[in-house]
Amino acid sequence: MGDLILSYRACGAECREDWLRMLANENGLPFGSVQRLAEELGESEDFGELVHICECGGRVVQ
Repeated sequence: MGDLILSYRACGAECREDWLRMLANENGLPFGSVQRLAEELGESEDFGELVHICECGGRVVQ
């Protein structure tokens, strides 16, 4: 978990929730949808598949 906190902070977020809000805002997606997808994918994908899906317009999460 410590490594993830460092990763969130390196991206300008204080915690996972901040990171998810940033992803949602930057990609014009509803926070709740990004949050649900993040829970399904797990924390290990917070900087991988989750970012990819959000950057592709979040078609999967809308």
